[in-house]
Amino acid sequence: MTVSWSTPPLPQTHGLIGDSAAMAQLRALLAQVARTEASVLITGPSGSGKELAARALHLASPRARGPFVAVNCGAIPRELLESELFGHERGAFTGAHQTRVGKFEAAAGGTLFLDEIGDMPIDMQVALLRVIEERRFERIGSARLQIADVRIVSATHRDLEAAIAAGRFREDLYYRLNVFPVAMPSLGERREDVPALIAHFAAPYGERAPAFVSEAMGRLIDHDWPGNVRELRNFVERAAIRSLGEPLGVAEVEASLYRPVAEAIGAALRLGVVSPRPPTPPEAARSLAAIFPGLEPARLLARGGFDLRAAMGKLERGFIEAALAA
Repeated sequence: MTVSWSTPPLPQTHGLIGDSAAMAQLRALLAQVARTEASVLITGPSGSGKELAARALHLASPRARGPFVAVNCGAIPRELLESELFGHERGAFTGAHQTRVGKFEAAAGGTLFLDEIGDMPIDMQVALLRVIEERRFERIGSARLQIADVRIVSATHRDLEAAIAAGRFREDLYYRLNVFPVAMPSLGERREDVPALIAHFAAPYGERAPAFVSEAMGRLIDHDWPGNVRELRNFVERAAIRSLGEPLGVAEVEASLYRPVAEAIGAALRLGVVSPRPPTPPEAARSLAAIFPGLEPARLLARGGFDLRAAMGKLERGFIEAALAA
């Protein structure tokens, strides 16, 4: 089914990089809802760019001149979350030595982004629901009501409907937040955007920006990217450290990609780096040397074992020391 949009899509200058059909539809969807005051719930896997989408929505909205204030609901301890959101007066509780402005107050005239809303404690969900319904709040220790002049955009990587069924999330709050749902595509669903994203993340490195031979770029496009755009950004940083002015090949790409142990073994088998039969100690040393160059695997295996965590730590340290030296 072809979907038509009455509103021009957001430009890529808002940070949503990619020309895939999935990204074109996402930009058009955000542009359509940006002109309204509707609450938006952005869902999608971790690392897919939910906060970036929220910022793009804010920049395209009538509130663009106002502040964009983000708060991670899962990173703030329960006892501090109420103060973080609504603020407090001096002396309101032990340790409140001065008045604090909360996020609702700081975001006045703009957008309040509630990230990881699925991790918000149930009692705080009640307080948030009340503010959304009444459009008013008060600082802790104050009886003065303030208007909540904010547009609320929330995000989560969790299944909120399952959380509602389990009693961990309020159904009435869910419908208040989910007036207009936006689903972020994973990077695996828009792999054709990988080259454009690599160019975007590599640009700040200037002369140290990594380049890739065509086969290596093909390998990157084929990668599953379980960590999504965040994983790709970190990969580009590692590739910039490894780059010595020459385009990186498939072997260098394989060494820089993060993958679970089972996937790493499968990749090594496909490349012929390791043998499917149990290797002898010398073969194992040569295989590990190919995957982890410079780690002296023969010495590590001499004691009858291989500490992968220590090996990866040594590899990371080597990269950091090389970057500092450069």
